[in-house]
Amino acid sequence: MALPAACPLCKASRETQRVVTSHVYGDRAGRAFFRCDACSAIYLFPRLSPGEERALYTAEFESFMISRSGDAGGWAQPERHIAANQTTVARRMNYLRPVLPAKGRILEIGCSSGFMLYPLIADGYECAGVEPSGVFGDYVRSRNVPCFESVEALLADPGNQPGFDVVMHFFVLEHTAEAAAFLETQLKLLKPGGVLIIEIPNAADALVTVYDIPAFERFYWSVAHQWYFTETSLKFLLDRLGAPYEILRDQRYDLSNHMGWARDGKPGGMGRYTDKIGGEIEEAYKQALIKSGHCDTLVGIVRKR
Repeated sequence: MALPAACPLCKASRETQRVVTSHVYGDRAGRAFFRCDACSAIYLFPRLSPGEERALYTAEFESFMISRSGDAGGWAQPERHIAANQTTVARRMNYLRPVLPAKGRILEIGCSSGFMLYPLIADGYECAGVEPSGVFGDYVRSRNVPCFESVEALLADPGNQPGFDVVMHFFVLEHTAEAAAFLETQLKLLKPGGVLIIEIPNAADALVTVYDIPAFERFYWSVAHQWYFTETSLKFLLDRLGAPYEILRDQRYDLSNHMGWARDGKPGGMGRYTDKIGGEIEEAYKQALIKSGHCDTLVGIVRKR
């Protein structure tokens, strides 16, 4: 197994790097995930080459996600993807509404089918997206929403220059090779007083750190992710930006899903037992995980000075 010479985030020496797992879903090149004892970041090593990244996100990503989530995620077709994510829209709006300005320009990096943008456009916001996937990008543009293959392409367009009120991305940061530089670029896209909103998986997820289910361990650590963060490592990363921020905890998956992993060792159990155990139990379970820090999702809210 190849060993990293230093942490790619904090540059701590090889002696402080530890193997988390050699089970990397979708990898055929002998990669592993390492944790840095100095900053707590978890990262893929060896990293994907630029060519591998380009192939994954421009040609292979939808099929890769179908292999993980099946048809339920709607990754095969944009309209189905939008329909499959309406509960996600409702969940995110719970923390978005309090921080969104009354009006303004919003940019979503990695907007996929645009399902987060359409309700914001309906509310009167001026929205644009960045999406490298040809299938999803073409669909967003077909709905008359400006959508670019990259931030560089967006900045080359005279109508979409820096000065956004909000830049947001959901489950994107963990895919980027240079996490700190990526966030610094986002801040430059904001006007003073603008808000950067980041949603990422939490590596302290109960299915990883509490229940230790072997099937989930083989599923969770994905070759598509260059990083996994906990609250500790996310704080380390956001501290480097020199801007005020807060970190929120959230929980996407319910008790039914976790029971399915424990019983069947596979995804797809959302809501399966809700009619038996009741919605109150499902919600109480989510809130317990949020309170304990073993939730599956973290949200960073950064404000540009």
